[in-house]
Amino acid sequence: MTAKLDRMRMIPLIGAILAIGFLITNMVSYLVAVDTVRQSIVETELPLTGSNIYSEIQTDLVRPILVSSLMANDTFVQDWLRSGELDLGAITRYLQRIQRQYNTFTAFLVSRDTQAYYHFQAPPRHLKRNDPADIWFFRSIDAAAPYEVNVDINKQQNDALTVFINYRVVDHDGKMIALAGVGLDFRTVRNIVARYRDQFDRNIYFINARGEIVVATDADTPVGASIRKSEGLDAIADRILREENGEYSFKRDGRTILLSHRLIPDLGWRVMVEQDEATAIRPLWLGFLFNLAVGFVVIVVSLVLVSLAFRIYKKRIGDVAFRDSLTGLVNRAGFEAEFDARASSRRASPEPLGLILVDLDAFGVFNDRFGRASGDAALGKVGRIVTDVASGVGVIARLDGDVFAIIREGGVDVATRLADSLVKVIGAETFGEGIHAQLTASIGVTPLGAGEARSLAMERVERALRKAKAAGGDRVCLA
Repeated sequence: MTAKLDRMRMIPLIGAILAIGFLITNMVSYLVAVDTVRQSIVETELPLTGSNIYSEIQTDLVRPILVSSLMANDTFVQDWLRSGELDLGAITRYLQRIQRQYNTFTAFLVSRDTQAYYHFQAPPRHLKRNDPADIWFFRSIDAAAPYEVNVDINKQQNDALTVFINYRVVDHDGKMIALAGVGLDFRTVRNIVARYRDQFDRNIYFINARGEIVVATDADTPVGASIRKSEGLDAIADRILREENGEYSFKRDGRTILLSHRLIPDLGWRVMVEQDEATAIRPLWLGFLFNLAVGFVVIVVSLVLVSLAFRIYKKRIGDVAFRDSLTGLVNRAGFEAEFDARASSRRASPEPLGLILVDLDAFGVFNDRFGRASGDAALGKVGRIVTDVASGVGVIARLDGDVFAIIREGGVDVATRLADSLVKVIGAETFGEGIHAQLTASIGVTPLGAGEARSLAMERVERALRKAKAAGGDRVCLA
């Protein structure tokens, strides 16, 4: 019972140790992986996405800038301007050819002298200094850079948002005489953003120098909103607008958002790349849960194996602790444990039992005459005889030396008949190798009362055994 209780305590303890150790190990691994992924996203992946967008936009701008440069340095354009801008058809055909040849969204020329805006498909219009929509031209007159990239409404093409490349046309003295250039459909930029958003599942948008969102594909960052008034971004908006690039982490609607931003100087905008941290670490979380499930199965299997091992080793230990090495029978400790167990069980079910005590007559003389080895061989043979005659029913034990004990089901009558058979079989056998010595046995028999103490039963059967010895041995006596 004590061993069973110890096993019942030990197995849950082993399970708890395995579970705690496995949980701690997996939790630490998960947290390290989360930190590594977060650092990789913030320091590498988001900036790389921003750089790719920046490079792609730059690539899309390179060709229009080259085309605008060719237009600004074209002698036809310069001669046409100096000739007084008389042949409207000639400049219109020229702009149409530029638009078709280079597949640009628009092509235009603006004269400084007349402030006329010539378009490849629309009639000319005159710019006005007091019109906010035309301020870009008057600002470019005193600009130092050879060109600028300007995002504005294209009045000649249904107010389409257009990326204009305004290249300065200068005379021999370096004085600006016009602006020439082409434009990109702003949908090109929007498509780039949408493609990267679909490809990497990240929120990508552009803000201008005032922090206003000008291009977006996500409801969290609507076009026209300001990052100065956006949850989470409002606290870092000023820092973002002062930097050329940077990485941040902030909260929005209870979610942790990782942000990388980069300035695109040609546009004067910043590309903002956001990643929901929960989305990024979801595979890690699923992996963590899977590992926990696998660990739980492994722990359960381990506990089952440990329980089986307990049983196996308990049996082996029991065989060592309660088995007589010479005869293979139960020893005294095992006999006493079996006696107590049967006595306890008989309180609930009082089946009749008989106790038999066997002692070889003059075994000491046999040992002195033939030697200890022959004595041990004789004891082994007696053990086999007792096992064969008792047919393996009940408990058979070697208590000490040449004393054997049997607990037999069936009551005192059955036990007495068994004892008589043992006396006859032992007396008829010969013992020892190369010799033909005989041995006899004295046997005491007593019934066992339900729940009777072992000491009282042993005292009574020993009294019967002494009675058989006193009568000359080779007999059975009852008590």
